[in-house]
Amino acid sequence: MIIKYVDDKVSNDKFIKAGLKAEKQMGHYLERSFSKLDDILILNDLRLQDGEDVAQIDHLVIYTYGFIIIESKSVSTKVSVNEHGEWKRLYNKQEKGMPSPIQQAKRQASFLKDFLNNKALRVFRENILNKIQKPTYNNYKFDILVAISDSGIIERDNTKLPEVLKADTIPDTIINLIAKRKIGSLNIFATDNYGFHKDTIKKIANLLLALHKPKSNENLVIDIKEINPATEESSIPPSTEYSCSKCKSTNLEVAYGRNYYFKCLDCAYNMPIKHTCNTPTCKAKTKKRKLQFFKVCEACGIEKLFWENKS
Repeated sequence: MIIKYVDDKVSNDKFIKAGLKAEKQMGHYLERSFSKLDDILILNDLRLQDGEDVAQIDHLVIYTYGFIIIESKSVSTKVSVNEHGEWKRLYNKQEKGMPSPIQQAKRQASFLKDFLNNKALRVFRENILNKIQKPTYNNYKFDILVAISDSGIIERDNTKLPEVLKADTIPDTIINLIAKRKIGSLNIFATDNYGFHKDTIKKIANLLLALHKPKSNENLVIDIKEINPATEESSIPPSTEYSCSKCKSTNLEVAYGRNYYFKCLDCAYNMPIKHTCNTPTCKAKTKKRKLQFFKVCEACGIEKLFWENKS
């Protein structure tokens, strides 16, 4: 299932255009292969930020046993890699060195693992086994692949690089890799043979989508197909977003009776708090921390601040 497509970016820079073309080509292959599968989720063009640290992940595959990060590289001529893992490319009939996309993908995988451990442990199912084992994302696989444009040539110099492939062969490689991880999960002595429940995969995808931070660009168009949750922000929405349905006052506070509700401090009228979420079947609830109130949807892995009482 495709959760997020590649963002459309408008630029006059030929390198940005070429990179976008390569990402969309890879995204097209992923869509053709996995769009109808609900146990393999794809997020394209995902940008995550943790403080000053940022990771731009071209394509992320989430499946039962972990994650696959795909780094797309636009190559219209030839790239070569020597036995030391050093990369160079042919451009304007001259060979020039370039950063290793393998190392780039490895850094993204390391970032993603830490990011999920810091922000997404709550999506694990609350059952007796998980309470005993206390799983983290260290128990899951983080694999990497590098996708070279179909028109490019890979010169390996007798160096085995199984993770570097032409874009059109990536989907088959993903299928084979998932099958391999499934067989490996049968090893009861392995410490990293955990498997996500299907609903947990969706929660992770929703949470990452909510935490996607696109680079500031007025010409950026975000294209999300399957899931479109509200972004998680730690700021309080404008008071005009909530007002009394009787007197239209915004002088409200959240109170509690049988359930949480809004109480108008001007006319004393009470209103139920009705949360909306990704699908009609979601049952988001209100959660209180001191004076702050959060919309919590366990199915989607979302926790969003929506109100703060003054006193």
